[in-house]
Amino acid sequence: MLRRELVFCLLGGHGVTYELATSATSVVLALRPFAASWTYADLLPTIHSELRKAQFEPRRKDGGLRRYRYPARKARLLADAVWWVHERGGLGEGLTKRHAEAERRDWLCSCPGVGLKTASWLLRNCGWARELAILDVHLLRAMTEAGVINDERLPRDYLQIERAYLDWAQRLGACPAALDLFLWDVQRTRRARR
Repeated sequence: MLRRELVFCLLGGHGVTYELATSATSVVLALRPFAASWTYADLLPTIHSELRKAQFEPRRKDGGLRRYRYPARKARLLADAVWWVHERGGLGEGLTKRHAEAERRDWLCSCPGVGLKTASWLLRNCGWARELAILDVHLLRAMTEAGVINDERLPRDYLQIERAYLDWAQRLGACPAALDLFLWDVQRTRRARR
């Protein structure tokens, strides 16, 4: 599950929809990228080739399958992340050695392509964190609309915005991870209706 989430989180975000990231994750995982039989030199072009094909959901308005955005960049990040995981003996072992959520996130941030948002996202999705925020455009929009933040910007103010979010969740009596999912869904649904 951790490896699947790492692939999903690396393929998501940056204007890539949940549906496209899910579809691309299935294609990449079908390659079994974490198998010991891969060399980096073979894995990188294989992932790149798959990400370049028009084979991803959701279908376009004309019914055709989509191409993945940023195939070269994401292929490199995925291949680098696979090697990072191998060099550290796996994700589960590394996370188990760290007891605090912030420590786990800091450790994951040393993985290529993983920053505060991606690390928080992976940890939340896998149940390794409840007190971290996945700060994206949806959550920022909700926080701005609620008057929780004003001029803060990502990635510069990530920790400051996260603290404001956690305080807001506490005032609302809400679990930060559950509130995050709720706000993501509300904001995403509102945008889709426009």
